[in-house]
Amino acid sequence: MTPKHASAHSLRARLGRPFGQVGFWLLPMLAIIAVGVIGTALYLGGLSSPDKHFKEFPIAVVNQDKGAEVPQADGKASQENLGKDLVQKFADKAAEEDKIDLRQLSIDEVREQLDRGELYAAVVVPESFSEDTVSLIEGSLTRDNAARPEVTVYTDPQAGSLGTRLATGAVEPGVREASKKLGEQLTDSVAPAEDQAYNKVLQQLQQSQQQQSQQLQRQAAQGGPEVQQFAQQVQKSQEGSAEQIAKELSPTVSSVAKDTLKDPVNMVSKAYNDLPEGTALGMSAFYYSILLLVVGFSGSVALNLLMDGRMGMAPFEMGPFFKDYERAVLPRPVGYLMKWLTFVVAAAPASALMMWVASTVGMPVPHGFLVFLLGWLAMSTVSAIVLALISVGGSVGMLLCLVYLVFMGLPSAGAVVPLEAVPGFFRAIAPIEPLHHIFTSIRSALFFDAIPEAGLTTGLIGLFVMLALALLVGVLGGWGYDKWVGLRGSAGGGKHSARAAASDGEKPLPETADNPSVPDGASA
Repeated sequence: MTPKHASAHSLRARLGRPFGQVGFWLLPMLAIIAVGVIGTALYLGGLSSPDKHFKEFPIAVVNQDKGAEVPQADGKASQENLGKDLVQKFADKAAEEDKIDLRQLSIDEVREQLDRGELYAAVVVPESFSEDTVSLIEGSLTRDNAARPEVTVYTDPQAGSLGTRLATGAVEPGVREASKKLGEQLTDSVAPAEDQAYNKVLQQLQQSQQQQSQQLQRQAAQGGPEVQQFAQQVQKSQEGSAEQIAKELSPTVSSVAKDTLKDPVNMVSKAYNDLPEGTALGMSAFYYSILLLVVGFSGSVALNLLMDGRMGMAPFEMGPFFKDYERAVLPRPVGYLMKWLTFVVAAAPASALMMWVASTVGMPVPHGFLVFLLGWLAMSTVSAIVLALISVGGSVGMLLCLVYLVFMGLPSAGAVVPLEAVPGFFRAIAPIEPLHHIFTSIRSALFFDAIPEAGLTTGLIGLFVMLALALLVGVLGGWGYDKWVGLRGSAGGGKHSARAAASDGEKPLPETADNPSVPDGASA
């Protein structure tokens, strides 16, 4: 037997030890099932039904209407502000549920909040709303052209395409309900408007008849009895004819016009700020944030594996290359900080290159230096969290990172689906999710001119707080392990592993060419 080949007994012993145990097969399969179930429950549970979790969606309404003389049921006219009535009916409809956070603001306040990304939509009633409404009735009677009264819904495409659709869908039922309420008032004014038109025509006819009668009397006075008798017959025949003619000539509102009056308001949707090319319909800030999260996550895992291999804590394997390096024993806090600082150094050029590539492929990157700093901070924060969880939880820490950063982070980011349209659980955890703060800060830099109130300040505070907590967990957790368990990779760790193996009933195998001496604590 050559040293390159082990005896059959040794090979069977080595194969039988892990492969013959149920846990060797069961634990990985349970991990896969758990990841699938947890991921589906969190990801789809948070994003699949935004309409069912719609709550306190911030929408503004502005009334710029100057009012007009509106005909009443008694035939008179009074000065009214129909735009104010419409806004009030819209507010009453919104108050019936808690789906809309309706804010009655001025146009300047609306512009400020749209510029800061604090509104998803704004309903604006124009100055001529009452005049257009009244002219709609008059146009229906005179057959003149009359435009329907109009309200404009300004949406914020920077909130994402889904946010825009949700905002429009939230506004439309309220506007339609308010329009129908206003239509009832207009329909009630149709009869008096028709009466006024009839009386006007009747008055003109009566005046015309009276003039004709006076002229005929003057002519009859100059003639004989026969002429006077004829004039009297003519006057008698005209009695009551004015009313009949007025009924035929006076305008009335057609059935088509009445249907229009029942729902008179025309709603027009417009984008407050058009998005430039390369913003992926307003989703570029989210996509870039996802890239930062993925690079911070996967880069930290790769760095941890490579540095552990080089320190002899695990076999170093790259393609066909496989080697056990000599173990370097370090205190866990020192190892944690060493890995994290290495990532921080590498994250600076990575952030700069990512920003350059994004700009090269067509994504607008205003405030480039700020975007570079935000990317550097975001990846460094994610790395601190990932390395801390791996340091405290070992291999299980990677699964915890996946659940915490990805499955819980995507629904609570407020990007794909606004936070106001996700279940309450995800709204509650958003402040402790890195992706949420990465997205709000990046979106502020890319879309909202880096205004601090547009999410930049809260995003920076959130990232710095989570960075500090992650460093604290990594350092204190490692210090606690060193104190109560022993240094990672030290002889004490090996004895502990040996005792654990003995408690499982396993017997150590003899050292052979196929079973070389493994440094103590290699599994630590």
